[in-house]
Amino acid sequence: MLDRLIRWSLHNRLLVLTLAALVLVWGGLTAARMPVDVFPDLTAPTVSVVAGAYGMAP
Repeated sequence: MLDRLIRWSLHNRLLVLTLAALVLVWGGLTAARMPVDVFPDLTAPTVSVVAGAYGMAP
């Protein structure tokens, strides 16, 4: 199956290169339109666990 895909890709080089270029341009435009936060939230969520150990020294 992979052999057929490789053979087809080599036979249709121009189509494969055109599709790759379109995907590259589309990804670049999508990345350029993404909102960028100047000060991102860097605080990690925290969980506090309080457990009693009776009979042990502090």
